[in-house]
Amino acid sequence: MQSGLAGSMIVGTGHYVPDKVVTSAEIEERMKCQLDFSFPEGSIEALCGVRERRYVEPDFHPSDAAAEASRRALDQAGIVPKELDLIIFGACTKDIAEPATANIVQQKLGAVNAAVFDTQNACNSFVNGLDVADSLIRTGKCKTALVASGEVLSRFINWNLKSPEDMTTGFAGLTLGDGAGAVVLRGTNDTSRGIQATHFESCGAVWELATVMGGGTVAPRDVEASYFMSESRRLLKFAYQTIPRVMTRFLHAQQQRLQDFDFVFAHQASEGIIRKICEKLDYPFERCRNGLKTFGNTGAASIPISLSVANANGLLEPGQKLLMVGGAAGFSTGLVSMIW
Repeated sequence: MQSGLAGSMIVGTGHYVPDKVVTSAEIEERMKCQLDFSFPEGSIEALCGVRERRYVEPDFHPSDAAAEASRRALDQAGIVPKELDLIIFGACTKDIAEPATANIVQQKLGAVNAAVFDTQNACNSFVNGLDVADSLIRTGKCKTALVASGEVLSRFINWNLKSPEDMTTGFAGLTLGDGAGAVVLRGTNDTSRGIQATHFESCGAVWELATVMGGGTVAPRDVEASYFMSESRRLLKFAYQTIPRVMTRFLHAQQQRLQDFDFVFAHQASEGIIRKICEKLDYPFERCRNGLKTFGNTGAASIPISLSVANANGLLEPGQKLLMVGGAAGFSTGLVSMIW
């Protein structure tokens, strides 16, 4: 085995969102035509903070979105695809059941020298992939890695909602959007830059709160079971109880204060829960970067999209402290701290 490096740092970011914009007002109008109860105007934005989201065209897939974001990240890093040792694809959605979507991304990029695999852990798939890539760089198994997330969540929305019971589990699907984000990592011995620490916790006892039941052995060919379903109120309540506790313990172990971080990049399922967590931990909401209002809930791609947008807008400067905070169905919490 090769000797490892002290750590890894992000040397390129990229994101992709489709051109097609779908507003919450359009979705609410569509729902009014089929629901057997009143659906007040402005409900989606009021409850979740989503004004619009993007949907891909029918012939576009997660690997296509991930490849677009990856090309931009590689260009920014000044790295050609053949220099990549590793590609990790981490998302809720994938092109096909087998093989790993990372293989398809590799083919589309022409990254012929990269080892590839997927990480799949709902909306924490990207941050899990980032942690794995960083670990492999530290152990000397690779030097240059691409971690990409491409989400086509619009294919998993149940549009056949009619009753209040249907809306209880299907409402969260109306906030979903498509998009992709990617980062290029390179090994470094400069401990003043790059990924500093990571931490992950899970509570499988509540795995049934958010699911896509189809596609596994439980319902391998059941079309109705292929829709995203979520008991949103219970899930968000659990997230509010869990994420601040895990963050506090993580920061204490690292001898850090949340207020010392220049920006927090949080997974975006609801603006309300992000605001509540910020208030609970006394952190300014305006320093919590998210694209929920314009991109919707883009699953595992939400954090890398927000990171790439911030970088593209010139908000990130060397030496800034950044924290990624993921909350995912399962329920899992993921944290990645870094110095830009």
